[in-house]
Amino acid sequence: MKQPKKPFLVILAMMMVLTFTGCTSGNGNNASQESKEDKEKAVAEQKQPSDKPTVVRFSGLSAETFNPHTSDSAETSVLLQYINGNLLDIIYDETSDNVKFVSNHAADLPATTDNKVWTFKLKEGLKWTDGTPITARDYEYSYQMLLDPKLANRNAFVLFDNIPIVSANKYFKGEAKWEEVGIKAKDDLTLEIVLETEMPEVDVYSVFAQSGSTSTSPIHKQLYEAGMKPDRSETTYGTTLEQVPSSGTYRLTEWVRDQYRVFEKNPDAPMAAVYTPDRIESRVVSESSTRMQLWEKGEIENVSISGEQFDKYGEDPRVVYTEAEGVWGFYVNTESKKNPILANNDLRKALYYGIDRDKLSKGIFKTFKSAPYYISTICIVGDYKDGQRYRETEAAKANIPPGTGYEPEKAKEYFEKAYQANGNKKITIELTYFDAQETMKRTAEVTEELYENLFGKDKLDIKLRAMPPSAAYDSYRDGNFELGIGSITQNPFNPWSSMKAWRTDFPNRSHRFSSAEFDELQKRTATGDLLLKPEERLDALVKMEKMLLDFVPQIPLFQNNNAVLYQDRMDLKAKGKYFPVVKFAPLQVNILE
Repeated sequence: MKQPKKPFLVILAMMMVLTFTGCTSGNGNNASQESKEDKEKAVAEQKQPSDKPTVVRFSGLSAETFNPHTSDSAETSVLLQYINGNLLDIIYDETSDNVKFVSNHAADLPATTDNKVWTFKLKEGLKWTDGTPITARDYEYSYQMLLDPKLANRNAFVLFDNIPIVSANKYFKGEAKWEEVGIKAKDDLTLEIVLETEMPEVDVYSVFAQSGSTSTSPIHKQLYEAGMKPDRSETTYGTTLEQVPSSGTYRLTEWVRDQYRVFEKNPDAPMAAVYTPDRIESRVVSESSTRMQLWEKGEIENVSISGEQFDKYGEDPRVVYTEAEGVWGFYVNTESKKNPILANNDLRKALYYGIDRDKLSKGIFKTFKSAPYYISTICIVGDYKDGQRYRETEAAKANIPPGTGYEPEKAKEYFEKAYQANGNKKITIELTYFDAQETMKRTAEVTEELYENLFGKDKLDIKLRAMPPSAAYDSYRDGNFELGIGSITQNPFNPWSSMKAWRTDFPNRSHRFSSAEFDELQKRTATGDLLLKPEERLDALVKMEKMLLDFVPQIPLFQNNNAVLYQDRMDLKAKGKYFPVVKFAPLQVNILE
């Protein structure tokens, strides 16, 4: 069977570096509250909602395909959310001031009596924009193709890792027939999903929600089959404008690869009344300086800012702040034959406590958040409706050292033990960083300076190696590295599932952490007996993070939270608050003219 390509979690982490320069973090700006309120009031008085057809203009990276089964970038995921419908959706709800799961193609949220069998009833009259009906049978076909062993689609894992559908993994491996898989269209309007174990509703909802998982959207059967190769190992579906149908709120009307995309609203789509723009224009812009120029000319609606841009606009009342869905750090190759001292836990602990994270997060990126932990601040562990964050629980707080984790004296004690274990010989470590942007180079250079100054240049030598992100991750996978920068995107509604990235059997893993106890505990929380036991499940998450902190398979550094400037005309309903998945809800915006 053809081997699946890099897992989506890793691919997303790779793509994050492409917008690294425009990333910042923080809890707010330095302007006084009174000044900010005065400016916002003045803007509100000058602008009023428009009743004209509305256009919003964004910038982003290039998209190679609109096939939801093979898309591998964060950029494409955003674009797919425009044109693809799904059974459910996640939106910002003004009444509760929180995220909310709502029906989309489904007539309502799915029904279940045992948290194992989930039944979706579809709305009548659903259609693709070319008039082709959308039924439960189309959803079954779509999921069969997603899991097809010959196609070996990179996003198939959502149907057996994110939720364990009966025999889905076996079918993907070619070890079961489709009739054995727990996905059945009972009739044109009824889709039944059968799981191997009971699952919390948020886990199930997230997999079948458009804004949560674009890979479970329906595919257009006729177009999918028309693009299929004779050996059925690949399809050209979604690679040209003519092969990009729409089942969602918008349809793709123009696409010039590496230049721009245009999306027009489908007025009959189920979510048409929720998403306000009539037209979305998305131009391809890779350089942060160019994006800034376009924003200042009023030609795009938002832009991420850092460095000198943040110095100029950091106190602007239009700045809002994101939370990253992952933690960046240096992976450690503890299995390195070339440099076996990396297997020494005292050395890894020295590197953990010996990095002044603020010199990176604040000094280079201005408002990144220093992170001496492995699980992002955005991850929720309680009922998604109450929004309890993992990092805010007392158990999670007790896991990590105070402040940013920088304890130089403790670090030097650990380092001296490692130095003695190395025969009192100088320790040399090669650090791999991504060569995509100047900020990544600066991160590596500052790290080199901080470590060598703290531990002594006569005892430690950090050598730098620049590589493209994709090549770097290949090196991590193959074990051809010593220290290497990287991050894995996390599921904000299901941090337990995200912890599978640290398992011994995780495909293309960048780390060398291996623990049978960890592996078993992660499986119990993600697909096993702890799923419906909130307190025990939280305790297990704390224990898993503690295992990582004790072993230190990665030196955690920071969350690359973004500072974003929006145009005055974009009246964000969430009022600058950032929410999991929906973010600032930019398509639910009031557009002022």
